[in-house]
Amino acid sequence: MKAILLIPIFSLFFFSCQPEKVTSDTSSGLSQISGVKNIRAIEFENLSKEANTIILDVRTPAEVADGKIPNAVVIDINDPEFRTKALLLDKNQSILVYCSAGVRSAQAAAFLHQQGFELVYQLKGGLGEWFQNDFPFEK
Repeated sequence: MKAILLIPIFSLFFFSCQPEKVTSDTSSGLSQISGVKNIRAIEFENLSKEANTIILDVRTPAEVADGKIPNAVVIDINDPEFRTKALLLDKNQSILVYCSAGVRSAQAAAFLHQQGFELVYQLKGGLGEWFQNDFPFEK
């Protein structure tokens, strides 16, 4: 009897914990989660040079004090006003989001996409990969 009661509970748990849909575009090397494109540092750097692009740094002020990608707009994801400030960004521009390791930028990118930003790119691997490629970093 107890086993019969556990089946619906197990089913609910199993199906509610499925990962988000991931698609790949092998021609560009992009993987996409929930409409956010996770891109390598080389493509992030190339896109950062294009017009109509905003580079968004979501790290803390202490982290940013050590430097940032040139021309990046800084909005700390831990700031209670993060959502309000992020929604002031132009939805018609490409948004390139990064942080130290890629966790917070993935959260910020997902939020932006959920709010209607269509061109959202996240730096896969965070600044670690950026530094490995010796891309510009300003203090």
